[in-house]
Amino acid sequence: MQDPVNEFPSKNKSWWTYPILLLCVIIWGSNFIIGKVLVDHFDPYSITVIRLIAINLFLWLFASRHFHMPMVPLKVWLVIISSGIIGIAVNQYTFFLGLVTASPVTSALILAVAPIMTAILTIPVFGERRGLKFWLGALLAFAGVSLSTFDGSALTFGLGEGIIVITMLTFAIFMILIQWLSQHINAIQLTLLSNFSGLLFLLPFLPEADYGRLASSTWPMWLLLMLSGIIVHGISNMIWNREMPKVGAANASLLMNMEPFVAMLGTALVLGSSVLVTEVIGAILIIGGVTLSIHRRRRSKTTVLYD
Repeated sequence: MQDPVNEFPSKNKSWWTYPILLLCVIIWGSNFIIGKVLVDHFDPYSITVIRLIAINLFLWLFASRHFHMPMVPLKVWLVIISSGIIGIAVNQYTFFLGLVTASPVTSALILAVAPIMTAILTIPVFGERRGLKFWLGALLAFAGVSLSTFDGSALTFGLGEGIIVITMLTFAIFMILIQWLSQHINAIQLTLLSNFSGLLFLLPFLPEADYGRLASSTWPMWLLLMLSGIIVHGISNMIWNREMPKVGAANASLLMNMEPFVAMLGTALVLGSSVLVTEVIGAILIIGGVTLSIHRRRRSKTTVLYD
């Protein structure tokens, strides 16, 4: 995505930048726990649509004064709509659908390899080459994912984990689309139009909502449903985009490796579930593999993908 500094000017680097960025990572990591709680009270489709409505209202109210409709060719509009369908609608729906049966920790570990998958997809799209260090890191990360699904006697990779893989793939494709779209529209246009396109794509499926569960859910759950969407995908994203340029994308992205550990801590404290040793070791392997693969001294033309 385009560097948002040109649209939301940030102040000079300050000592609290890293704690602020870490808070954003904690919020994103807690989304796995919140999602697991929500799927116990709502169906995945309703969660996705209601959160997208809340996110769209928040984003349009906050950023509409900075927004102007892009004058771009039809091809660009088709990619914008595709980014909303793939990166917003399908991505968020499969996330909650997968959490119905997949554990938050395993889901977080699978999604942690998204940067590597994005880099792999840039090979045919942008014609980039990847060195031995990248492939060693990728192998290490995927080994970590496999280990995280091992319960001590067998692999427990079920339907939920498979759906979370789709979530990870749609996010990787979304990053590729963002890279291309950043040459034609700015970050505000992309954010607002992609979220709006994703919501419009889901609205025709309203009959699929479980209205019985919606009616029986308590108001605290409704509040959690709407506020979590605004905070996780709205406020924290804008704070990250404002603070990240002060320390650089490479330094800030290292903090994002903490998401699986936030999910582990939340699983233990909030959900009362135990964290397996294999999950901890898998997280270490994934983080080591992602760091080895993605963080390179020589910047390439698609480094902005990881920014």
